[in-house]
This record gives sequence, structure tokens and C-alpha cells, in this order.
Amino acid sequence: MAGFDYASSDLKELAHQLTLSPVRLRPKQLAGIERLLETVSAAQSYPYDWVCFHITDYRARGSVERPSIPGRKLVADLVTMAEHITRGAKLTPAHLGQTFKTHDELASSLGVSTKTIRRWRSRGLLGVRLDLADGTNKLVFAEGWISRFVKQNAELVRRGASFRQLTDSERDTIVARARELLEIKRLKLHVVARKISAETGRAVETVRYTLRRWDQSNPNRALFSNDGQPLLSERHTLVWRARKAGQTVDQIAAGIGCTVAQIEQILLEVEARRLLENPVGYIHNELFDAPTADALILEVPAPPAPADAGARRVRAPRDLPAYLRSLYDVPLLTPAQEVDLFRRFNYLKYKAARSVARLKNAAPQADRLREIDELSARAEAVKNQIIRANLRLVVSIAKKHVGAGPNFFEVISDGNVSLMRAVEKFDFARGYRFSTYASWAIMKNYARTIPEEHYHVNRYVTGQEELLDGAADHRTASATDSLNGVRDVIAEGLKHLTPRERDIVAMHFGLTEDGAGHTLEELGRNLGVTKERVRQIEKRAIDKLRQVLSPNLIDAISG
Repeated sequence: MAGFDYASSDLKELAHQLTLSPVRLRPKQLAGIERLLETVSAAQSYPYDWVCFHITDYRARGSVERPSIPGRKLVADLVTMAEHITRGAKLTPAHLGQTFKTHDELASSLGVSTKTIRRWRSRGLLGVRLDLADGTNKLVFAEGWISRFVKQNAELVRRGASFRQLTDSERDTIVARARELLEIKRLKLHVVARKISAETGRAVETVRYTLRRWDQSNPNRALFSNDGQPLLSERHTLVWRARKAGQTVDQIAAGIGCTVAQIEQILLEVEARRLLENPVGYIHNELFDAPTADALILEVPAPPAPADAGARRVRAPRDLPAYLRSLYDVPLLTPAQEVDLFRRFNYLKYKAARSVARLKNAAPQADRLREIDELSARAEAVKNQIIRANLRLVVSIAKKHVGAGPNFFEVISDGNVSLMRAVEKFDFARGYRFSTYASWAIMKNYARTIPEEHYHVNRYVTGQEELLDGAADHRTASATDSLNGVRDVIAEGLKHLTPRERDIVAMHFGLTEDGAGHTLEELGRNLGVTKERVRQIEKRAIDKLRQVLSPNLIDAISG
């Protein structure tokens, strides 16, 4: 049974049994298969015993429960069965009893490709294996079977016969028309393909395939994302940047010759795309799926503070600055308060994530985006409440690691970042206190960053000569006698990058005039692309710089 794929294991077993039957029964079995193909509807399902009786004239005794077979799968399996039971059976044209066409002859007579004939077989075009007079064994199609298939699939055959290979001009026309449609309205790939198909007479799948191939060959000018969503155009990026720069919608519309409504729609789409590309993360809890989740989580009053909260307040260490000592005025959370806040925090993000997911299936609406913003703001407020109640934890751990040294406040700042990450990842349902989880996360981060910080201080701040010596080679020897020389070498290396690569490297690593570094997420928002895309561009740029600069110098920049 190797080499033949069946959707129904019952039909696969039946085909195997038929191959063991006498060859003289093959014509009768094939006639039964053809009668079934004349009768079966793709939209219905059929019992196995009924199918078996039409092929073999045998009605099974007893009542063995077998699953019904969907009509579309049954058609494909019957075609497979016909070839299966005739391969190796040494049937001749005399067994077939009617004229026939080979694969190539049938393709030529219907005006289609042999590939199309192979594709039609799963739709019910019956073929069998015969030993021909020239000594070859070929797949052939009886004239009666061909007539039945053409009658059942007249439109399919007509479209196949009218198909021709696209010319370069036709491909360009399809791409240009798709771009025009997207300028008028932001449509998904399958919608654009249907519209162009109706205009050109080409099959929808042909248009879709053409647009996909264009996008793969022209990634910088692609029209659609992998999931069929329209990609943001240059105009979308310009509008978004202008709005972020403080221009009003009216000013932007006047500047690029659009209506206010068009600008507002562009801003909605860009905002929706940013949300979809940066999904909201949350820790799920089964309570979130309850029909009354809002009432159980958001509408219940928060647990009260204990009666002796004031007496239990911890006294701040005297050696801390006043603003750090003020952290100890914020009362610690009770276990009940902690669970309540984390449940609210993750449920609000859960609701926001569900609203974001709905943006995939509909045009972005201002009300939906406002709802997402409101949920995100409420979640952020709860997160800040949790963080404020735990900031003293960071101070306590930082004192144990570095004491009140010159880097104390930098260590606290680094610990605060770890605390924020811990809030995002903590699962309140596991029964542990957040302080236990957060302490582990903060100390793990300190174990990595504090030795690394000392390494950088020793090597790059007090050891400038070592850096310059390490950077010196035949490409940088003329400009490595000072830090200004290093900057000159870096500037020279940046010239080998494209403008986009140069901007990303300079802004990320603080090589601009103001010396301010930016995160990949910030750069992505400014450029109108995803954070992952910025990371890919930066990696490509760093690889280029490694070819023209010393590896040590590159490590100093990106480390």
C-alpha cells in the first residue's frame, strides 16, 4: 500500500483487498468506482458499507461501526483507488473496453497543462494503469470518464482552457493595480486578488500567487505581510512621523494633499498595526474566561489594609537619602492585596489583548483603539501601584551588593528595571509571594550586570589606551591616538552603511551629537517598522562594520 495516500483508512484497506482479488474482476470494480463518481456530492458524507457495495457488490454482514466519509475526500480516494488496483495488474486496452487518451493527449485535447490534469484528478478525473502495445505502462483516461468529468466540472475546465502564462506586462499590471487599490482603501490580499481577478479574468489564485512572488522578490517594496495584511506605505510612515512631531491632522492633510478623513484613517491603521506587531503579554488565569469575570475581578472592592498597618511600617535606614527613605512610607502589600492587584493587572491586559486580536478581522475603529488605550492605561496604573509598594526591596538588595558606593544609584536604577520585568512575569496563582520571586530576579540580574559593569569601567573608562591599542590595525592606525580619533574611525566606518543602517546604529548606540541612545522599540516607532525589523537591520550593519573596523572597536561600541 506504499505510495498511495488515502484520507480514509477503511478505503485504503479495501483497495489492498481488491489488489488481491482476481484480475478478471478489475473492469467490474472500475465500473463501480465510476458509478460512484457520477453519484457522489462533495457536500455530503457517505457510509463505508454503501461505498463498498457499489464497488464489490458485496454487503458486509453484521454491524461494524465505521466513520462516514466526506464526499470531497471520497472522490479523491476513489481516483487513488482506481490507479492503485490497476498498477501491476497488467491490464490491457481490451480490459478497458473503450477508447482512451494518455496524460499528454488529454492535456492537449482540453487545452491545459499536464500539471492541471494532475490537479483535476483529486476532483474526480478517473485514470487507470494499462500495458500498451508499445510495451509501456501508462496512466490513461477512458473517453467516457473524461466526458463525465467535463460535464460535472464545465466551469473548471473552461477556466483551465482559457489560462495562459502571464506575460511580464500582465504581472506588472497586476502589481500596479494592487498598489492603486491599496492607495484607495486598505484591503487584505484575498480581497485585492478577487477584485483584480474580476477585472482581468485571471483566476484568483493566479493573482494571489503573482502578488506573493512580487513581495518575495521585492521586500523593500512589498505590498502585503505574511498574513495577507497590507503593509504600511511610505505615506503612512510620513503621516505617522508628522503626527508624532506635533503637527495637527489639518496641517498634515494640507501638506500632502489628502483629506482630514484620510489622514485620520491612516493614523488609525498605523496605530492598529503597531498594536498587532507588539502583542500584549499577560499571565493567564482560568477565572479570566468566566462570563462574570468583570464582576469577579474589577468590580469587587480591593481588600482592606490591616488595622495595624501604621504600627507595622518599617523604619527606613538613616544612611539613605531623603527621597529613598520616603519609599518606606509606602505600606507593604498584604497577601490578599497582592493577589488582587496582580489579578486585576493581568485581567486588564488580557482584555486589551483580546481587543487587539479583533483588529485583524476588521478595519481599525477609533472606539476600539480608545478602548485598548484605556485598558492599557488602567493596567499600567495597577502595575505602578505594585512597583511602588516593592521599591524598598530593590534598595535593600542593592545595599547588600554594593553598599553606599559611587555606583549605588545606578545599581538601584538597574534593579528597578528588573523589578518591572518581574511584575510582568509573576504568576499570582502559584501561591508564592511576589517579594520572593522579585528578589530572585533582581539578584540574578545583579550577579550578571555588576561584574560586567566593573569590567567596562576598568577597560573603557580608565583604560582608554588599551581600547585604542586594541583598535589599532592597518585600517585605523592613522586615527587611534585619542578618543577623538576613535570617533573619526567610527564615522568613517558608518559611511559604508546605507542611510537607514547608519541612522539606526548611530541612534541606538548614542553616536549622534546629543549622545543619547534609543531602544530598538523607540527606533521602530520612529521609523514605522517593528522592533524585530530594526534588530535585523542593525545586525546587518554591524556585520558590515566588522569588515572595515577592528573587532575590538566594534565590541566597545556595541558592548
